[in-house]
Amino acid sequence: MFDKYKKYKVISNNKILEGQIDCLEFVKGDALSVLEKARDYIHQGWALLNHPLYGNFTPRQQPYRTILLGLRVSKEHKPFNVDLESLGLIEKSILKFRSGMPEGSKNPPRVESVAEDYAILDLYLVSVNLNRYGIKYDFSKAISNGINTGW
Repeated sequence: MFDKYKKYKVISNNKILEGQIDCLEFVKGDALSVLEKARDYIHQGWALLNHPLYGNFTPRQQPYRTILLGLRVSKEHKPFNVDLESLGLIEKSILKFRSGMPEGSKNPPRVESVAEDYAILDLYLVSVNLNRYGIKYDFSKAISNGINTGW
């Protein structure tokens, strides 16, 4: 069931994942930037492997977002067409995310005193899907990496 993808990509703005996942594309920006980057890849034939709004947090509550994508290829080694289900889900998530932002603001308010907690929570919530698809990472090393970055 979970082996139909030839390549995986993890897109995140969560610093504690840097250096922990080989297929990570780190986004320097807010959670909305992560969703928009994922949408760009979906337009290129990648499919969502986790829900973009996991964890039942509003955009104002969770500044970090991690998205898993998979790329299926045909027998001719060409990417499949755009996955319309993934595209619809990411577009709805972007709209919901934008609607939850304060008027005239792009970024949710960031509270540095709890930034590390949010980063660890993001990793914890996405870890089930990382494990499901065999994406290797070291949870304890990632957490200590977050602590060492000065959060």
